[in-house]
Amino acid sequence: MSLTESPTGRAWKKVGEKHHHGIQVPLLSIWTEKSCGNGEFLDLIPLIDFLSSVGMDILQLLPLNDSGADASPYNALSSTALHPIYLSLHALPHLESLPLKITVDSKRIPYWDILDRKLDFLKRYVFEVGDKITASDEYQVFVESHHHLHDYALYKVLKNQNSCHVWQQWPKEIRNISKHERKILGKDFESEISFHLILQFLCHKQLCQVKKHAEKKGVFLKGDIPILLSPDSADVWAHQEFFDLTLGAGSPPNKFDPKGQLWKFPLYKWKVMEKKRFEWWRKRIEVAAKYFHLYRIDHILGFFRIWAIPHGKTANKGMFVPSETSIMKLQGRKLLETLTSFSDLLPIGEDLGDPPPFVKETMKSLGIPGTKIFRRYRNWKTDRSFIPYADYTPVSISSVSTHDIETVALWWKKFPEEAKDYAAFKGWTYEQKLSLSQHQEILYDNHHSGSLFHVNLLQEYLPLVPELTWEAPEDELINIPGTENSFNWTYRYKFPLEKLTTSSKLKEIIRSILA
Repeated sequence: MSLTESPTGRAWKKVGEKHHHGIQVPLLSIWTEKSCGNGEFLDLIPLIDFLSSVGMDILQLLPLNDSGADASPYNALSSTALHPIYLSLHALPHLESLPLKITVDSKRIPYWDILDRKLDFLKRYVFEVGDKITASDEYQVFVESHHHLHDYALYKVLKNQNSCHVWQQWPKEIRNISKHERKILGKDFESEISFHLILQFLCHKQLCQVKKHAEKKGVFLKGDIPILLSPDSADVWAHQEFFDLTLGAGSPPNKFDPKGQLWKFPLYKWKVMEKKRFEWWRKRIEVAAKYFHLYRIDHILGFFRIWAIPHGKTANKGMFVPSETSIMKLQGRKLLETLTSFSDLLPIGEDLGDPPPFVKETMKSLGIPGTKIFRRYRNWKTDRSFIPYADYTPVSISSVSTHDIETVALWWKKFPEEAKDYAAFKGWTYEQKLSLSQHQEILYDNHHSGSLFHVNLLQEYLPLVPELTWEAPEDELINIPGTENSFNWTYRYKFPLEKLTTSSKLKEIIRSILA
């Protein structure tokens, strides 16, 4: 069966059954000479131009949802609202003077300082020009067509009114209120709600501008939809009927992660959502379709089963929900079929780890690509005749690393026994430090695998031009899973895009990797 005849056929017709190459970046981490300390929506435009110039057509981003004071893009306060920290301040309408300028001298992004300073600026900005924005027909149409953002805006107002405490600690009378009651309450805070809607309108306009530019350049934008949400989010507060707050989601102990992980996210009440025809998920996918052409489904296994952990317990005390294999299979297929019916976005599943066979079987039958990481598929350890990547089926995305694991250079340094095995397999003489030619060959192999999608972190290519990247490979880490600290999610590229994207040497190397 052709992929265009599969349940995801509409999406495959749009992207094409051919090889696609690209990069992944956390938007927070890139920067330009115009941006204010962190990556902003319009910073993506020169990056799109760069990809087009080297023959790549995929730009993958981490989630862009508002995560508030948490730098983690996977701990969202809303399933649909964009993060105002990404607004390109220099391009705001009705500016009469240059906006805020923030200079960052550190290796990591000072997330909290930048967020506070940007929000302070935006409050002054909206106070001065907000009436001009809200008077426009374009704004009125946006507000009318984005009713789902009103709960988010009210939630943000109430959170500020309650000293930014989690909603479970708010006064009892506003912890669990109906849609009608939220509408009435919103009238008491019209001005404050308007501030958040204006920011969402501005975010929407800028990201739509980016998508339009990407389409002009023949580049597909790949979003990221985390399967779960923060328990302290607008969605959980406004739609408590959809969430099981008695348990916390996580991952079980396994060979890649012996202790397992506790994420603390609530579980879904799938049967309740089904009675509402999955309208909450429909809206989430429809909003994503405004900005992206395809998307990563984070932890796709969670649609089949979730590792549920009682509050106060460690990950090893959890259990699978549902617990029966037959129900897992039926549930996963039904949910994924439902999601794919909502749009022509192509989903790409993050199915790393050791999922049961029925997960990959279901994904294959639906035309949903899975994820391949070469160090996780270690046939080269036991089979010297194994051809790198040859067993990667076309319906997959191959990468040499992810935002949750070490880059190739750091993996080579931290896991010398694995590196020695791989060097032997490749016929290389093992050295403690991965050479530039070896690093380039690993990327070449990846881009010539059987997968139809080949996407890697930008920082996997930058070491091939050593002056463009941080000297220590540890500084290229984005996140250390299972840990909570100020290091995670604050990664910053060493140079602005003006320097990275004009490097003729980097362009030449990437073109040779794709050739």
